[in-house]
Order: sequence, then C-alpha cells, then structure tokens
Amino acid sequence: MEQFSLFVDGKDVDTGKYEYFPYSDQTILDFKKTYQVITKLKKGEVPDDVDKYVYAKYCVGDNELNKKAIEAAYKAGKIYRKFNVLKRKKILYSISDKLAKYKSEVLKILAIEGHTRKLAEWEYNGLQKVFCKESIDLYKDELWTELGCEKNERIYLARKPDGVVVIIPPKNASACNSLIGAYALLSGNTIIVKPPLKIPVATIFVWKKIVGEALKENGAPDGIINIVTGNSKAMLDEWLKNPKVNDIFFSGASSQGLEIGRQICEYNKKPILELSGNDNLFVWDDCDLEKATDSAIDCFLGSTQICMIPKTLIVHENICDKFVDKMLKKVKDMKYGLPSSNETFLTPVVKINECIKAFEDAKENNGKVLCGGNRVDYNGNIDKNGVYFQPTLVLFESNNPNLLKIKCVCEENFFPVIPIIKVSSISTDKKEKDKEIFTKMMEIADSNEYGLRASVWVKSAYYTRQFMQSIDRSGLLRINSKHIGVSTYLSSHGGIGKTGGPYGEMNYIWLKTSHMQGISLTRE
Repeated sequence: MEQFSLFVDGKDVDTGKYEYFPYSDQTILDFKKTYQVITKLKKGEVPDDVDKYVYAKYCVGDNELNKKAIEAAYKAGKIYRKFNVLKRKKILYSISDKLAKYKSEVLKILAIEGHTRKLAEWEYNGLQKVFCKESIDLYKDELWTELGCEKNERIYLARKPDGVVVIIPPKNASACNSLIGAYALLSGNTIIVKPPLKIPVATIFVWKKIVGEALKENGAPDGIINIVTGNSKAMLDEWLKNPKVNDIFFSGASSQGLEIGRQICEYNKKPILELSGNDNLFVWDDCDLEKATDSAIDCFLGSTQICMIPKTLIVHENICDKFVDKMLKKVKDMKYGLPSSNETFLTPVVKINECIKAFEDAKENNGKVLCGGNRVDYNGNIDKNGVYFQPTLVLFESNNPNLLKIKCVCEENFFPVIPIIKVSSISTDKKEKDKEIFTKMMEIADSNEYGLRASVWVKSAYYTRQFMQSIDRSGLLRINSKHIGVSTYLSSHGGIGKTGGPYGEMNYIWLKTSHMQGISLTRE
C-alpha cells in the first residue's frame, strides 16, 4: 500500500490520521467488499487481501496545519517575490520538463482514481501544452514592459505578485486542473494547495514530484508550495479571515463557486473562479463533416463529466441529417469497461439521478431520442442499478417553444445526455435562409448563462468572420479545430457568466494572481 503525506514548509508531514484510497476498478466490480476492507483498516485491522482493493493511505490534516501552511507561504513569499524573473521562468521550464518525466506515473495514478486512459491522456497532454516553453517565454515577457520615454522620463508597466494564493481544485480533475495554478509562481506568488479530501493522491503526487522538485533544483526557499487537506469549511473560513492570504482560486460547480466568490470579495481578497461549463459547438452547412463530428463526439469524454467539452450541438438544417448519421456511427464505437482498460471510453456517472431527470425532461419537451437512454453496467448491459449511462443524443427543432428552458440545453449537463439542435428557416432563398439560421444560432449562444468555450465548424469566409465577431460569451473560441484542444499561448481554462463570475475571462493564472503597477522613472 502506498502512503501519501502532506507537505508544509518544505517538509513531508505525517499527521497520524489517515484515509484510504481504493482502486476504482474494485469499487465498480465489488463496491461492498471494497468498503468492507476500508472499514477494517480504519479499525486497525489489516485484511490479507488489502493490496487487491486499496491502493494507498493518505494523511488528513486540520486547521492548525493549515495555519502553519499560511505562515510558511507568507514567510517564503518575502524571499521569493524578490527572485529575478528569469529564475522564476527557469522554475516553470523545470515544471515543463518534469511533466514529461513523470507522465507514465501520473497516468497510472489517474487510472486508479477512475480516469480512463483516453481521458487521462487528454488531460495530461493538454497540461503539457499549457506549460510549453513558448508560452512560458511569452508570459514572462509580459510581466515587465517598457512603454517608452519622454525627455528624461521612462515609463514602465510591471506585474507584481499578490502574495499567498490558495488553490482549491475540483474533484473530477483535481491533479491536472490544480497544476495550472503553478503559473502563479511566475509572477512571484507562493501557494497552498488543498486536494479534494476523498480523491487527493494524484494531486499530492504532481505537486510534490513535479512542482516540488522543480523548486528545489532551482534553489527556491522552503514554503513556496504547501499541500494540506482537512475540513473544507474550517479551512476556507481561515483563508477568508487570515490577512496573510491574498487570492483564492476555486474550481467547482457554479452553484457553490459563485457564493464562495462573493465571500472572498467581502473579505477584500481576490476570487479566481473556474466553474461549470455548458459549451456550444456550432456546425455550418459547408463544414468538414468528418472533422466536425470527431470534435463533437468528444461530448461523451469521461461520460460528459468535464466542464470544457461540447455539451450542446447546434447544427445548420442543410447538414443536420448527415451530421446525425455520422454521430450515431461514432457512438457505436464507444467502449464500456473498467478505467484500467486502454479501450474504455465511458466512466461511471456520479450524478446518475440528475442524469435520468434531464433525460426525462428532454423527452417531455419533444426531444427525439436518437440513441441511448438507459442505465448500464460496466459491460454495457442494461441494468436498472447500473452506474454507467448510455451515451444519449436527443434531437430538438429550433422552433421548439421551450428550447431554452430544457434542462440539458440551459443547464450544465454533467452527464451523457447531449442535445442536438437542428436550426431551420422557412426561407427558400439560400442567402436569406443562412442569415436567419445564423441569427437563431446567435440567439442560442447569447442565451447561454455559462461562458467557458465555444467552437465552430465553417468554411465560408463571410460566416467565419460573422462567428468571430458575434460570439463573445466565452473565454475561448475555437474555429475549425477540436473543441477540447489546447493551443500554444492561449490558456486552457477561463470564461465569463456562471463559468467565471463577474471578473471572468480567459484565465491566465500568472495575470490573475498579480496586479499591474505603473512606474515612472526620471533620472536627474
């Protein structure tokens, strides 16, 4: 059995209080037995077959340890903020290198946590792109800009560190999502990471191995990063009230995150929010249909339990039938199975009851079920108690009077019930038809209360410009490339509305955790 300790002020911390993390395969195959083994471990017993069911034990902290982490981060920040920016860039370079070094180990742990191989590789490959050295160079250069000079006065814009940054990642993608927060180091901040209490092991591993080693080999002082777990409410209360904490980076559901953001502002601290997504993917009638459907089918990655994948497919009527046919063929190729299998595409659905409610709501609102709609076991067999749900496509007409009130359209569908909206026009003139269809598409886009990503598949130069000019309710817009893709220089996360709150936008962490200072230098 592996053991994961916490990390404060440059030292591993064994709190003596432990929780146990099972193999996800075993929780699917035999949930009852797995938790019987864990119950015995908590009582001090060590079953003979413990290694078959339990991967690791990990330490649990408390608010006293949290306070020590705050003090360590604050103290280290006094030194680290004075590090030359080239030294800080070198640390980010080291993180980039170590992402390659530890890839196989991290993918192994992610599979144990329940990520399929395809899902884990997408997460990790995206993370490597985020930390590519070309992006690091660009971000470093934007920390200090000389604007010009007039007579003997020189004018500069500088980004200065906010101070101590707390990172609270989501349960579904804690390791990779939290590591994006390491960009706070570029502008000179120090960090406290709180992995999810029930799923912390991959997060602890990446922050110790990847970030911790990068800091150590570059001569950074102890306390730059700290890893704590414990009671979420008690720790949040401490971060809010403690004057030595400056920024709180929270990722999770909008229903919870927007309220946390409000509290952070009340305490005169900076909220950085990475919340729910309900992404639109638009398909114009002249697109490359094969590539468009390859991008759209990613809607089922991780059984749709990811914020930044397409969740509403909005299709021009001229191409909709062909689009649907190709989607149905691709759905048939999806594999059920245990997370450890390299062939598995779909995962257990956590919010299975909400999934069923959304599906029933779709049918009640004149949705045409194209495929799916049943609970199944890990082999894909229909099972009323199954923890998987078939990939489900439901077709709606754009003239449906309830369209923008249907659950799987207007709310974040964190489960595999995906609406396809066929956008139509009564006009027979091609030019007028396209104009009306585009207008309807933008009405759907503007109604989206979330604002993470949007993507478009189109060849027309005119409508490419129209989409670029008109879609503004998203942190990222991708045209003719994978919706879930990650590009050099662009952040992988960030959005507006219910995704990022009132200060939401594309989320450059090195900017979000710093503040701009204007400098005027006059030499006598």
